[in-house]
Amino acid sequence: MSSTPRTPAASPVTPRRASKMASNQSLNHLLNFTLPPRQTQPPPSLPRRSRKTGTHQGVWNKERFVNAQYRFVMNPNGDYTVHFADPDIFFQWQDILQVIIPRSSALASAVASGDHEGHTACPICLAPPTAPRMTKCGHVYCFPCILHYLNTSENKWARCPICFDSVNEKQLKSVKWCDGPVHIEEDADGPLAGSSSSSSVIFDTTPRAGTTMRMRLMQRPQITTLALPRSETWPSDLLPPHQAPFHFLPDVFDYAKFMLATPSYLVTDLTRDLDELASERRMLAGMTDDLGILFVDAADAKVRRQIEKASALDTPFLKERIDKAMRDQHEIEARAAFIRNRRKQESATPTSEAPQELLALNAPPDATAGRRQRRNVNPPPPSTSTYYYYQAASGLPIFLHPLDIKILLSHFGGYAAFPDSISVRIEAVGEGTVNDDLRKRCKYLAHMPDSADVVFVEADVGDVVGGAEGGLRNFEGALKMRAARRKEKGRKDERARVRAEERDREQRANEFAVTNPSATWVFTADSPALDEVILPAQPAPEVPATGAWGARSFAAALHSAPTTSDVRGGQQATRREEREEDEWDMDAAWHELEARNSGGGGGGGKRRNKLVVLGSGGGGRRRR
Repeated sequence: MSSTPRTPAASPVTPRRASKMASNQSLNHLLNFTLPPRQTQPPPSLPRRSRKTGTHQGVWNKERFVNAQYRFVMNPNGDYTVHFADPDIFFQWQDILQVIIPRSSALASAVASGDHEGHTACPICLAPPTAPRMTKCGHVYCFPCILHYLNTSENKWARCPICFDSVNEKQLKSVKWCDGPVHIEEDADGPLAGSSSSSSVIFDTTPRAGTTMRMRLMQRPQITTLALPRSETWPSDLLPPHQAPFHFLPDVFDYAKFMLATPSYLVTDLTRDLDELASERRMLAGMTDDLGILFVDAADAKVRRQIEKASALDTPFLKERIDKAMRDQHEIEARAAFIRNRRKQESATPTSEAPQELLALNAPPDATAGRRQRRNVNPPPPSTSTYYYYQAASGLPIFLHPLDIKILLSHFGGYAAFPDSISVRIEAVGEGTVNDDLRKRCKYLAHMPDSADVVFVEADVGDVVGGAEGGLRNFEGALKMRAARRKEKGRKDERARVRAEERDREQRANEFAVTNPSATWVFTADSPALDEVILPAQPAPEVPATGAWGARSFAAALHSAPTTSDVRGGQQATRREEREEDEWDMDAAWHELEARNSGGGGGGGKRRNKLVVLGSGGGGRRRR
């Protein structure tokens, strides 16, 4: 007896199992469609030099902005040797004791025609900051305002009201506004190069065309990022190129990227914060603002604790370093004053006809040795190369144009022969940003941090080199080419400005026409802002239906509201009156034509002249 094979019974499929199978199985084969295989494109083969010398910048962050735009007063007990080798290395935030912010940045003053920015307003109270404090993200607040804001958070940190970055109370840094040098000392050798007298020249600290600016010769050894104006104290043993200088040394506070603080300096600035908080407390008391007074008192207590920490820095070791720096400074200044007085005496006394070699032989050996020692009192440190360039005397990153430096080099024969300070008349201003390309073209700016804003001034150095008869003769072609490029750039900027204003007017006109379809907007083309005259739309007059144009004649249609194209055109009032007169003539012509067609139905009369109406969009003319 044969038995037929039995098919095993299918196991029941539960809903949970079905959903699991559906999630694990792909049903794309049922669609009878498959995607082509993904092709990976290899990266384009770039030349080796392009990859090496590319100007691609890293990801922009707030630390880079703070490092590029501001200067810092550092803890005197820290080691900052690495920052003399690479300006792009960020400072440790805990080592920063104070942030120096210029009251007017060079780029903003160049764009805003010399208008000072003044104090930055607090984003919370919109007033000049009281005892200002900067967050790690680079925003400045009043000390009481930021404490009040942090108190509203349940955590120890909060989001910055501007950039929503984390803000912590321990990360707040003191801020000092920098106005540049309070006074400019006259050169010891006499009036400035390029000026008739030091009292007749009015110097301007902002780069504007037509003004006179004083610039100082900066000297930077290649082995360091410390660049200071060449003077009796730089370069010298007083300021080693790889050692952070104290803030009180000559030209350090105005030009150095970072400097060491002293306890007395910190206590003085923090005491000024206490005075500002006291004034704020009196003002709030007059307004009976008890909550505001509460946070002013909290800020006052924290400032007093900071004063105690600053006083604790006054250790015997730090005091010895400060005293040594002050003694060296006084000694060098005394030697320099002695040399200046000796030169003045030599220039005042008549010179002898005896040769200088004979006078040197007859002089006592001690006097000769002393004179040689005084002549080389401040030998520069040994270095492979030194860069020279001119920077604004205000300390802002405003530099002389490379072409002007080339003219000075051709006239003086060497960078070391440049005068220590010059006064030049500015012809044009150009802004830029420090990147790899700029560092390669202007190697003397390699000490500037990445993404720092710089300004180059095109100046008239004719007074320095002797005018067209002197060093400018060989550079006439280059100067004319630079002036032509400057004029062409000005024309392009003007055309771009006009196009932008036209686009803005058209956009506003279109928006108004869409939102107010029942009104007429007459816009004057010569007005840069919204100078509009809104007139109510005139209703179309009732015209009897005559002719073959239905219930409304063509003449009546001319009295309707103007179209969108008329609104865009921005017609003047006089042109609108002329258009109304043309429309009236057009209406009379059409009525005359209709009257002739309706009254001339006879047979063999004299043939009349045809009336042809020529339409040109703006109005009609009659021709017989």
